[in-house]
Amino acid sequence: MRKTLATAMAAAIAATALLLPGSASAQEAAATCDPDKHVRIHVQKRGNFIDGLGGFFNCDQATTGYTIKLQEWKTLAWKDHVVRSGVWRTNEYAVTTYTCNGTKSKKWRALIKSGIGTRAWIKTSNSITVSCG
Repeated sequence: MRKTLATAMAAAIAATALLLPGSASAQEAAATCDPDKHVRIHVQKRGNFIDGLGGFFNCDQATTGYTIKLQEWKTLAWKDHVVRSGVWRTNEYAVTTYTCNGTKSKKWRALIKSGIGTRAWIKTSNSITVSCG
């Protein structure tokens, strides 16, 4: 009786896994496009500009939706600047740029968020502190 019940449960679980939308292909895509391995994100100062650059590289997936933004550290939290969303192709950077004004040093980072299959993720760059103006 136990063996029959266990076999029936295993068959039901296997059937459910096959019927879940995107389960097999989404898991395969996630395995070949791992954000920890395939996403590059960084921030840089260029004259009076702060650039946030991010993208997928060496990934099997041709395109994916994204949101990229620059963030400035303000006392207790990050403040968003120049939020851009769209679709980017693998092996190309998505870029967002902010004009840095004033004379104080400010701390910046870039943030990118996207998803592969059913897995959403957020990745941030290292932060930089730069004098603006």
